[in-house]
Amino acid sequence: AFSATNTILDVATTVTSESLAKLPTARNLAAAVALAPGTATGNLGYTVMAGAMSFENLFLVNGVAVQDNIRNTPLNLYIEDAVQEQTVSTSGISAEYGRFSGGVVNVITKSGGNTFSGSFRTNFENDKWTKKTDYVSPTTGLNTEVKVDKIIPTYELTLGGPVLKDKLWFFLAGRSRENETSANTAAPLSLPYVATTDQKRYEAKLTFSLAGKHTL
Repeated sequence: AFSATNTILDVATTVTSESLAKLPTARNLAAAVALAPGTATGNLGYTVMAGAMSFENLFLVNGVAVQDNIRNTPLNLYIEDAVQEQTVSTSGISAEYGRFSGGVVNVITKSGGNTFSGSFRTNFENDKWTKKTDYVSPTTGLNTEVKVDKIIPTYELTLGGPVLKDKLWFFLAGRSRENETSANTAAPLSLPYVATTDQKRYEAKLTFSLAGKHTL
């Protein structure tokens, strides 16, 4: 479930996806980071680690940086059901990392094994199911909140297995979500509008065993 190392030189916490799924929290990177010691939620909801500024962290997926180039906030360039574990390091971090002075978060995705396995998940959302604070326009004094009464499904699919047993494995994953939600107002007219987001994410991974614990 959870594992942590805490020595004079190294402080790191690993949160598996199985543990995250059992907790009353979201299945995203921010929820996993919040479970690690030395982290906090700073201004505007950004993550603060090791007492540094919120834009001084490094976020990786399989060792590749996935963050914007303005505030270094993590981008959702991963598929939730494809995540194996998240490791949060807040001090004594290896010199192989750079471009940070706070903490390092590394997301590791699943790999195939010697048996075929897979999963399929569907989540349903509806803007009308969410209670929002009534918004009153400062110019008209009217409640201009708009809610979209439409069921929005999110589909996630994973599949993994052997190509050559004990040598080569494959893992595939996909995610599709098209969302419609209401936004409060469009300045400067204070008019409500509907925001649409179309997200499609894909992952393909091959794992080759070189020798012993060494994999490519």
